[in-house]
Amino acid sequence: MDKSEESASALSFTDNISIAWSKIDYQPDEAHLALVNESNESFPRAVSAISEFSKETSDSSNPALSQELARLDLKLNLLLDLVGQLIYSQLDIPDISRVTVSSAQVDWQDGSVPEPGSIVFVQVYIQRGTPKPLCFYGEVVSSPDDYRRGWARVRYLGLSESVQVWLDKLIFRHHRREVAYRKSSSP
Repeated sequence: MDKSEESASALSFTDNISIAWSKIDYQPDEAHLALVNESNESFPRAVSAISEFSKETSDSSNPALSQELARLDLKLNLLLDLVGQLIYSQLDIPDISRVTVSSAQVDWQDGSVPEPGSIVFVQVYIQRGTPKPLCFYGEVVSSPDDYRRGWARVRYLGLSESVQVWLDKLIFRHHRREVAYRKSSSP
């Protein structure tokens, strides 16, 4: 296993999420990569902010304030879920697939996957209820056997450092939830 494969398998999460890809016939240049990175910059921060309730507030010395903030947080989450569902119904969101997201790549199985060696543009709806995908250019690094079995492995191309940091945080959060779920459901 080379260093990049080791990094890719180090920390990941697997979930049933929507994914779409399209083959591109050009090598993405700095301008293409910058555009995608700019679009992605705010996405992980928003997901992070929505996903976690501030622990500082919940540990407050004022229980009434903490209770009120928790109630408002629940209402806001309900509102975001409803708006997300409404937007989802209006958009052409791809079908759900079993997707593994790691720090270095995305893997999935489907009836139609990109050919090994090709360059693709990928959209991964990494956060359910959020109708904005994580978008990136990638190189298909699947083996010919993987391709025949309908497995795709795409390594990220040109993610900015800030997008990579936030992606790592999201992966860690999902991974931590998977581990907690497995522990709670095992006898």
